[in-house]
Amino acid sequence: MISDDRTAGRAGASTRADALDLRMMELLAQDGSLTYKQLAGKLHVDKRTVAKHFDDLKRNGVLRITAEIDWPLIGVNAFAFVGTMTALGDKDVARLYEYIRNEPRVIEAYSTLGSDEYFLVVLDTDFQTLREEVLRKLEPLTADLSTAIVSSRIKSKNHAAFLSFLRQRTRPEGKGPPERAQGRSQNPPR
Repeated sequence: MISDDRTAGRAGASTRADALDLRMMELLAQDGSLTYKQLAGKLHVDKRTVAKHFDDLKRNGVLRITAEIDWPLIGVNAFAFVGTMTALGDKDVARLYEYIRNEPRVIEAYSTLGSDEYFLVVLDTDFQTLREEVLRKLEPLTADLSTAIVSSRIKSKNHAAFLSFLRQRTRPEGKGPPERAQGRSQNPPR
């Protein structure tokens, strides 16, 4: 299996996020432009504490601040999930991985367990171009290619809600809100 930069070397390794980390990530998931000062105010901790936690999370690869783009608003109207299997040899699998890594319209790709061996997220301006320029090039590299075109979104990514769920689940029984970290000081962004 060929892994990406985020998972390489992480077998069994885990960074523990405390209650402050979870709440800070929850706030950043809601508004990634918050400054250290704003985060410190919302978290009721010192700005240096936020900065230290933020820097630790970034250094450990837990936190990446990125832009969320609403693709249809800029004319990108073809959004597809592509699943595939391969019964090909190592050389052909390497060609598939090379194609996936070099094709900018494949914005996400995963090696999976289940009905498909590989799962891709593909974008393009229109369905015809997606089919002709992306899917046709994938066909000889794969077996049993299946595509699901997204017609409408039911739910958008909601990292903040999941972080809140994690924070609530890890709250010690009978204790108050786990908003403050004990014994760890970090400073926020900006």
